[in-house]
Amino acid sequence: MDNEDKYFKGQQKTEEFICFFRKHWVVLVNEFIYFLIFTVLIVATIFNIELIKRILVDNEGLKIFFIMGFLLSTIYIHRFFIKMFNHFSEVGIITDIRLIDHQKTLFFRDTMEAIDMLNVQDIEQRGEGFLPNILGYGDIKLYLNATSSVKIFYRVPNAKFHFRCISRQKQIRQMLTRDHSGLNKDFSYENYDILEQQQCILDELNK
Repeated sequence: MDNEDKYFKGQQKTEEFICFFRKHWVVLVNEFIYFLIFTVLIVATIFNIELIKRILVDNEGLKIFFIMGFLLSTIYIHRFFIKMFNHFSEVGIITDIRLIDHQKTLFFRDTMEAIDMLNVQDIEQRGEGFLPNILGYGDIKLYLNATSSVKIFYRVPNAKFHFRCISRQKQIRQMLTRDHSGLNKDFSYENYDILEQQQCILDELNK
């Protein structure tokens, strides 16, 4: 099966796409609160525009202040929508052989970092606090055996599901690699199917 660039740019021909994730929407709560306050101020300004005109007509200082406020408002609106774009364009991609961190912004960044499942030594999922446990988001830490470094994905939505997904693909990847190299002679594709079925059952029970 040819999967080259099927679901994302850089996908290999034999690589199977599993799922993707981006940061939880809770990271945008402050932005929406500020935007709501900004919207209320704009609406109040529109409804009182005649009063503002009368105040500004003979006051040069207030005119300059009003123009500066208008320019800052324009900058803020652009900043808000750039934040929205950046949130939806930065994703983590899980495939059967690797984990990809795609960091993209509208103007200044477009980078991809790929971690082979064979290089993942340990995985840790952390969700500490009231909101993370209520909303189900958390951090996922990957301990890499090749460089002794740590890769962290912050505020991952449905963190338990993605933790299990990465763990499953890591286990399958390692078993298949040992099977192909002859180190795991008891493992076969029949065992692979059984492992998948068992993991699906566990995933359903843990939801």
